[in-house]
Amino acid sequence: MGYFLGIDIGGTLIKAGLYRANGEEIAVAECDGETVSPQPGFSEREMEPLWRDLCQTIRQVLSFADITGDRVRGVSFSSHGKGLYAIDKKGQPVRNGIVSSDTRAGAMVVELQQQGIEAVTYPRSLQPIWNSHPAVLLRWLKQHEPAQYEAIDRVLMVHDYLRFRLTGEATAEITNISGSNLFNQQTADYDPVLMAAFGIEEVADKTAPLLGSAELAGQVTATAAAQCGLPAGTAVYGGLFDVVGAALCSGVVDDRTLSAVAGTWSIATCVTENLIPSSHPFAWGRYCMEGRYFVHEGSPTSASNLAWFLRQFCDNDHQRYAQFNRWVQERSKQPSDITFLPYLFGSNLGSNLPGGLIGLSGHHDMADIVHAIYQGIVFSHLVHQDRLVALNPRVERIRMTGGPTQSDVWMQMFANAGNLPLEVVNIQQSGCRAAAICAAVGAGEYSNFTEAVQVIQPEVHTYYPDAVANRRLRDRFAGYLNIAQALNEANQHANH
Repeated sequence: MGYFLGIDIGGTLIKAGLYRANGEEIAVAECDGETVSPQPGFSEREMEPLWRDLCQTIRQVLSFADITGDRVRGVSFSSHGKGLYAIDKKGQPVRNGIVSSDTRAGAMVVELQQQGIEAVTYPRSLQPIWNSHPAVLLRWLKQHEPAQYEAIDRVLMVHDYLRFRLTGEATAEITNISGSNLFNQQTADYDPVLMAAFGIEEVADKTAPLLGSAELAGQVTATAAAQCGLPAGTAVYGGLFDVVGAALCSGVVDDRTLSAVAGTWSIATCVTENLIPSSHPFAWGRYCMEGRYFVHEGSPTSASNLAWFLRQFCDNDHQRYAQFNRWVQERSKQPSDITFLPYLFGSNLGSNLPGGLIGLSGHHDMADIVHAIYQGIVFSHLVHQDRLVALNPRVERIRMTGGPTQSDVWMQMFANAGNLPLEVVNIQQSGCRAAAICAAVGAGEYSNFTEAVQVIQPEVHTYYPDAVANRRLRDRFAGYLNIAQALNEANQHANH
């Protein structure tokens, strides 16, 4: 029996998982690499060490599973979106790769927005302009590193580059490149009008051929085989944007289930058969299933805020999470008079909104503060969730993945606030598993993703909302929004 190798590429962490065709996990390995920050706001990866980390992780997972590489029937990827990993005509990196968390182009984005460029770009790309969009980073390179810009032969994203290293074939996987601001959602192709709007017309000749998620990208070359431990000729398939991977792994195939991810980012995703008009600038992309789109929102306002609190005030003692959960359970039925704004790493209700605890008094203790943090993170998710439910009222349930799903009391709070059944997916390595599903579909184990999802059903635990708790939380949420709005207005006034 063969195995499928799923590789998950994060900002620093690479994970590799081996799976049977039915989704059974055999082994997982990981390698934590390093980002380079030569200047404030820069977040980069050296691309040769990135490749070496991938090879090391593949060799490790084969060793952990105690199998030889010839038993792997296919390889695929799940990876972070945005960023830039461009190569020259010799296949060499033109510079370090740029990670999705990079903010070097922040001032440029503000300038473009003030110029009204989104009136031209958004109707075509259906992507609000973001600091680390490939289109924005290419504009930044053209202005600040013209020699590197001129050297570009192929514009790639991170899993595109690593597939290239495995196969020697430069291609751009569609679920990820459709979120680049180089791609027209209506025509499902690159758009020279978008490139001209960003002032990077030359990029029209530097794009890589588009590739489906389960489409064959090529085979592992002899050179790559010697380094990674897979035999030459091993099939390599397209892959997924990690937001799409989370939805796929959660069994999301239509617009009745909303995929939610709680981790560093709070992410909400719907899958639709049509582009739905809206006055709100949602981010759209092509889903891995033929003829379907995904629409999503996200912000770095989730559990990373609690992790920061644990590091700063609890010696990073992860055993304290059990105590946190007990405190939250005790406080959940009491009136809450502290509001936590989970904006330590960014906001979803205004630019440059600071995080904070509002309403503190001398009688409050650590338990009150922890309860407020849990609640504030739930509210940050509600901002995205409510927008998507308003866009798509057919949503009947939420499917959630991420670290906070280990907390029963937190998941019940999410369900109560959202007023929808919350189905927690019992999968630890959703990125690796989703990538392995890509490889299994590509290899013909399944005729398409719909069949694969039907067979590989995730195990879920459902939390049902409580009406009384919903009313209480919605009242608190209204206050949360008022505080954030007032703070945003104060910030704008101070900046002017």
